[in-house]
Formats: sequence, structure tokens, C-alpha cells
Amino acid sequence: MPAIDINSWMGSLLDQLLCNKQRQLVALQGPRSWCDEQFEKLFAADDSMLVLSNRKLVDTAVAFGAADACLGSESRIVVLDLYAGFNPDVLCIAAGLVQSGGVLVTLSPPAEDWDLRTDRYACWQDQSTSPKARFVEYFFAALDADASTGILLTPGYEGGPIPPLPKLTPTPIERGMTAEQGLCLQRIEQWLATGQTGIALINADRGRGKSTCLGLLLKHLPQGMRVLVTASSRKTTAQLLRLAPDAEFVAPDRLLTRYPSADLVIIDEAAMLPQSMLRQLHRLYPRLVMATTSGGYEGTGRGFMLRFVAQMEAARLMRLELEMPVRWCQGDRLEAWLNRTLILDSGPPLGNLPKEQLESCELLLLENPGDAAHLPLLKQVYRLMNAAHYRSRPSDLRMLMENPDLVLIVARSADQVVGAVLLNIEGGLDEALCEEIFLGRRRPRGHLLAQMLTAQAGIKNFAGYRGLRIQRIAVAEGCRRQGLGTRLLERARQFGRQHDFAYLGASFALDPASAGFWQQAQFSLVHVSYGRGKSSGEHSIAVLHPLERRLDEDIEQMQQRIQQQLPIWMTQFLQTMDAAQVVALLRFAGFDAVLNQLEQREIEAFARGNKGFELCFVSLQKYVMRCVARSCDDPGALLIEKAVQNRNWELLERESGAEGRKQLQQRLRGQVEALCKDC
Repeated sequence: MPAIDINSWMGSLLDQLLCNKQRQLVALQGPRSWCDEQFEKLFAADDSMLVLSNRKLVDTAVAFGAADACLGSESRIVVLDLYAGFNPDVLCIAAGLVQSGGVLVTLSPPAEDWDLRTDRYACWQDQSTSPKARFVEYFFAALDADASTGILLTPGYEGGPIPPLPKLTPTPIERGMTAEQGLCLQRIEQWLATGQTGIALINADRGRGKSTCLGLLLKHLPQGMRVLVTASSRKTTAQLLRLAPDAEFVAPDRLLTRYPSADLVIIDEAAMLPQSMLRQLHRLYPRLVMATTSGGYEGTGRGFMLRFVAQMEAARLMRLELEMPVRWCQGDRLEAWLNRTLILDSGPPLGNLPKEQLESCELLLLENPGDAAHLPLLKQVYRLMNAAHYRSRPSDLRMLMENPDLVLIVARSADQVVGAVLLNIEGGLDEALCEEIFLGRRRPRGHLLAQMLTAQAGIKNFAGYRGLRIQRIAVAEGCRRQGLGTRLLERARQFGRQHDFAYLGASFALDPASAGFWQQAQFSLVHVSYGRGKSSGEHSIAVLHPLERRLDEDIEQMQQRIQQQLPIWMTQFLQTMDAAQVVALLRFAGFDAVLNQLEQREIEAFARGNKGFELCFVSLQKYVMRCVARSCDDPGALLIEKAVQNRNWELLERESGAEGRKQLQQRLRGQVEALCKDC
């Protein structure tokens, strides 16, 4: 029998999907020439399809790096070209662009013929690759096992009946919105009418119409109310701005530095902003409406819910949920299959385990975690990390399966993963390369901590040491604060010593809870990053635990550098750091300073007299930093923001809402005087 005509076959499939309101995945697998030929036929018949390709299959194709610019768009046919590499994050974006009754088409070679050398997403540290395309094999095996979700087409495929799918019912839309969206808008409008301050938070999975809801809200608000819209980037708000093109968009950093007046600030995809930035925005703008994605390719929503929302007072937070999909239907097979295959659902939380059970749990060490025999365990580990970390992406699942430099330690109780630490082997670079890194001329792929301490912390040959970087550590929520994290770290130290590694280290976004954990685990603070991390939006810190005595001198030098330069850093690149983070940093660093008699008298003249702040700042800063580092009490934001970071008086006046500079300075005098009595 002759092979199918692709356009005729695709037309029949689309007719059935449209009738049943379903979506389907069609995988075209074969030689590149054959796949390109099938694509050309499809594109000639319908050039309105969305195409994601790093090969630039057609002029309208979108490169993977710009795929997130398509968010908010939709199409009946979305084509994902995998011949230049398989990025699971882009797969999730592509699936989210397929409308009800549509098809996601992938172009690829068969999994058994996958060439890892040409797959740009399969190269890890030092351009190393896995011996097998394990993630690719896993993905297509899962597709092959579920004919109701995906159809595999290869050269010579004869067609045959298309597997039937159950008919779904679209979410009803009246007057341009779903019932859930209408209720959400009603509650927000009532909340605004009362004049209450706080945060209204819309939380939903992708495709539920959050941005549309925000755009409708803008259209419903009374005239004369000034509303500002912000997000991590303007393109994030594309759908919102399509509905409300006259909305005033202001970048979040501009809100913090220029402080334009507003009655309300709307933040789209709030979880993509640093939590310290959100806290500062809330101080400046007492009424915020936020929307965030609880799951999906970004991996930000869970951490946002765990950290930021958990710290909010219940009385100042109105939580709203959108559960019914808008772009596709409830019960959509493609969404459910991707959630299962890429483990996008965190699953039910693990209950609290008795301390005795945790103490007896086994610790498994996997030096080849991507081996197929470990797959059930690896899926549990990924689900745990996805629930615990601020940013886990589907691409991390591929990293777990294929990165050859990983070592995984898993805590398991009764076949249930309750904790894990992921180690990355790094360093061991030759002296000439260390010199190039130190001079800023080279930046080899990987070796994150080794390069950071060589290029930024000033230890010229640090990248020459072989070390273990803790890439992730996670403990199930019901098992925390019972010593399991400490046990995992001790097992990592043991492994490091057995294999002659020089150090165990980590680099992570600074927050008070994390800093306290690493300090308690006897890791030394050795570096503070100058810029904010791309994924966290926060300043990162580096910590080390030496496994060989030869590192002691290097660690001491890095700690001395922090002591000497931290006061200057506080008024420069750390000036906008959140006050709580500053306190955690000072205490972790154990900041200390010796004040001479003149400096002590200056402090007394400021606290008990009328000597101006600027005349005393240098003495005040050292003194306050030392006292905060030694104390366990909350020093208050004003003391940190002015006496340590020397923020602009005008900004502090705006944040206070009612106090002018004279009142703020007087309050600062009182706080310093109280500090003198306690310190």
C-alpha cells in the first residue's frame, strides 16, 4: 500500500479533533529530508501555523531562544523542529500554543538514531555528553505507550484509522469571559471599592486566562484611577496589553527607583520577579493585583507559593483561583500526558514522618543517576525538587538523566524519596586555564563555583582544585528541620573524602532561611555576587566546606576580603538588597569591626545629640553592621536601609508614607541609641 498523503491525513485528524475538542501530538520521525518534505507539504497548505525551529525552516520560524515571545499566541497547528536539539522547556511552550482541536507536530530522527553531538541541549560541562540520549528515549517511549495522546508517523506509514478520543466540552464564555473570570473580577472590584490595602493574587495553571482576566480588569476599573502594569518584561504582558492597549507599562526596577504615583499596580507573572523586589513594591504600593502560574515550563510558581505567599498575613492577602482551561478543554489529553511525562504536577504532599522513621531512612548514592534502572527513583527526585525549589524546569529532568558529571544522594523511607542532594563534579582545570579565567579572558562551560571563586573572589588557582558543587538539595516539606538535610550533607562529605575531592561547596540565592541552614551545617561564607542571578533575580552567595587542609588559607583570605569590603559593597551593588537579606548576610559573615575612640564619640553625638547623619555615616555603618551581626533581634528596615546601605532619604520618605526626612532622622537617632544600650 502507498504511504499516506500527509495533508489528507492531517485534514482528517484535525476534523476529528475539532469535533471532539481534543488536541493531539503527531511525531514525524525519519531522515531529515523526509521530515522536511512532509513539513513543506503541510506549510504549503497552511502557512498560518506556528513554527519553532533553530534551523529556520521558514522565514516565519521562531528560534527556541525567542519561544517565550509567542506566549499568548495560539494556532491549530504548531510545529516543533527537534533536528538541532531537544529543549523540553520549549516543548512545553509549544504545547501551550496549540488551541482546542489542534495538533502539536514534532520533527525528529528516531530516538535510536539521535546524534547527541549535534544536539545543543545535550552538551554539559566541558562539552561532555551522555553515552545515550536517555531523555529522548524516555520521551518517545512514553509517547509510543499512549496511542490516545500521540501518533507516530514514519516513512512508509500506511495510515489507518485514527484512534477515537472522547468528546470534551469547552468552558462556557459569556460576554468575553468565563464564569470563574467573572467571579474573580467581581471579587477584586469589591475589594478595591472597600479601600483595603494588601494583595489580590490570581493563581492558575497555564491556559486558564490569567492575563486575560487582568486585561478585563483594566477595562472595568473606573475612569480616573491610575493603574500601572509591570512584569519581568513587556512581552510577558502581551496578552494583557492586547486587551488593554492603553495600559501604562512600567518596568519593575523603574518603579523602585522613580516611584511614579499609582492607585493600583498590576503584576503579571509575579513569580518571575525576585521576592525581595515584590516585598519592596508592596511597601511602596500598598495595593497590588498579582497573577502567577502555579505550574508549567517556567517552574517558578511553586517556589513563589511556598515562600512569598506563605509569609503574607492572611488578612492582607486575597487568594483567587482559575481552574477551568480557556484555550483548550477540561480533560485535554495532551495537557494531562505532558504533565505526567515531564512531571509538571508536584503530586500530593508527603505527610509528616516520625523522627524515628526519618533517622532510619536509607541513603542511596548513585554515581550514574541517569541509568534506566534508576528511572522510577529519578522521577521521585525530580518531583521533590520541583516542589521545593524556586525554579525547576523540564530541562532539569533531561539534565538529571544525561549529565555525566552528576552524583545523586537520595534519602528513602519505605520506597518514598524524602530528601536528595545533587552534586556536580567540577574543577581540576590546568594552571594556564585558571590564569585565563582569573584574567576574565575565558569562561569554560560549567564549573560554576570553581570559576566564580577564581574570577570574582580573587583566588587565582581555585579552579585547579577538584570539588563537588551542591547543585540542589531538597527535603520533603513534612520532613524538614529534623536533621535529614544535615545527614545528606555529611554523606556528601564522606563521598568527597573517599574520592579525593578538595571541597564541598554551593552557590545559591541569598535568603535568611537558606543562609541559616548553611551556617548551621558549618559551611563558610566565601563570596557575595555583584549582580543578581538570571533565574532567581537575587544576589547569590558562595559557601564552602573544605575536605583538605590546603584550602584553609584560601578560605581565610576570602573571608577577610568580605570583612574589609562589605561596608563598601553595601552602599554600591548591594544597596537595593532587601533588609532581611542584609541582616542574614551580616550574621553569616560574622561581620566585625574595631571602632576607635573618635568613631565611638561620633556615634554618641549622633544618637544623643544633633550631629548630622552624613558626618557620622562611616562610623555609624561599621557600628550598626557589627551590632546587627552579633544580635538575634530584628533591627528594623530603617536602620538597615539608611545606616548600612545609605539609601536615598527621598526614597525612604516615600516608603514611610507619612514621615519626612527630619522625622526619619530622629527615629534613626532613637534606634541607634537603643542599639548602644544593647550592643
